[in-house]
Amino acid sequence: MKTHAPKKIIALLLSFLLIFSSAGFSAYADEEITQHSTEQTQESEISKEDAQKLLEEQKKELEEKLKESEKLLASFNEEAKATSEYIDALDEKIGYLNEELNVLDKQIAAAQKRINELSTQIEPLEAQINILENAYEKAKEEFDELNDEFDSTYNAYCLRLRAMYISGGTSILAALLTSKDLSQFINRLEMIKAVSRADAKLLQKVNAKMEQIITRQDGLNEKKDALLKAKGELASKQNEFKLQQESVEAKQEEVATKKVYLSEIRAQSDSLFAQYASKAKLYTEFRNEDEELVKSVNDEIDALLNGLKAPDEVTTAANAEHNPDSAKDTSSEESSLYSNSNAVLNLTYPVPGHYAVSQEFGHYRNGKAHTGIDFPLNTGAKVVAAQKGIVIKVKRLNYSYGYYVMIYHGTDAKGRKIVTLYAHNSSILVSVGQTVKKGEQIAKGGSTGNSTGPHCHFEMIIDGAKVNPKNYFSK
Repeated sequence: MKTHAPKKIIALLLSFLLIFSSAGFSAYADEEITQHSTEQTQESEISKEDAQKLLEEQKKELEEKLKESEKLLASFNEEAKATSEYIDALDEKIGYLNEELNVLDKQIAAAQKRINELSTQIEPLEAQINILENAYEKAKEEFDELNDEFDSTYNAYCLRLRAMYISGGTSILAALLTSKDLSQFINRLEMIKAVSRADAKLLQKVNAKMEQIITRQDGLNEKKDALLKAKGELASKQNEFKLQQESVEAKQEEVATKKVYLSEIRAQSDSLFAQYASKAKLYTEFRNEDEELVKSVNDEIDALLNGLKAPDEVTTAANAEHNPDSAKDTSSEESSLYSNSNAVLNLTYPVPGHYAVSQEFGHYRNGKAHTGIDFPLNTGAKVVAAQKGIVIKVKRLNYSYGYYVMIYHGTDAKGRKIVTLYAHNSSILVSVGQTVKKGEQIAKGGSTGNSTGPHCHFEMIIDGAKVNPKNYFSK
């Protein structure tokens, strides 16, 4: 870009000296477990930076807990590895690893969200820069042309000033005094005035061009500043985009590595737990089941529970699998369902004579919920209905609950719907829509599905929430 600061200053000074110048410038409870444990998140004023910092702090805290867990596990000798204490410590480590994976998933999600935001910002910013560059280049071309025009006018003005300096003021006076007559005097005077007017116009033209240059210079500087600002913003966003992508890739690799390690630890835990359960005859479920399989089963049960009708609406057993609330017409006999009565809460043990518990209701050390009570038994042992009701589900799976039965018993005094579930049976003796009496055999005990050995996994469900059944039993 051409600059003419010295010429502009000279022209300004001359405009004040000459008589013809004229110019101007201007961011869990153990008493009840819901069907799905969903994480509740609250909207807050926390910034993205604070959120990322919080996740980093959580990750560091979990890493410290994992180190402590490793020290504890290392303190057990080889013979002690098949004990409940070692298995609990191993499960606690699994719990910390699960939490760490959750934190990593949140960090990846946050980074991916930011990547998506940056993607939507970068494209229009690039388009804006393209427009600004075109506008700047056009303005620069116009400015250069104006400078060339100024050079030509300014040079002509300088030549005129030089001629005036050389001739001096006396030459004008001499030209007038040497006139032969009045007519010549008047002609020379008019000629001098014309030259003076031309000089004044030339000066005005110089000043006008200079004002245009100053104005265009300001506009050009504004366009240049806007362009540089946009480019700086684009560079910043592109750099952040790259860093976020690298962060996502690094964390995804970390997640993949930890998942492989976690699967190895889970397999070790399940193997030791199976040995312990077999030795102690305290059979229960393996604690590390595939989460997708568990979710699919829970979703199906949720849909069933959400569709339950009130006891007085249940009248027929027709098409019971698709209408699980239906039951046989009971108008001529005692109702098979309780209606607003707490008598429904008086349960008998699901496995008569088997009162020992291999796993209580609550949570394992790895954080996973155990949603019922496990009663060890012999394969083929009698499994009975804990209360009278209607069979609403019979399912035979080779995973999760295995062969399981669900019974709807009616409502308690608060109007809450009561359902029980019996899992891991070797065979099922009832069908959907069938009414059963309290203590009536519904299945034979076994070890189907996710099970370390023969036992009955019993659940009590009140209005869709799984509760601890222990306070509702009477022998």
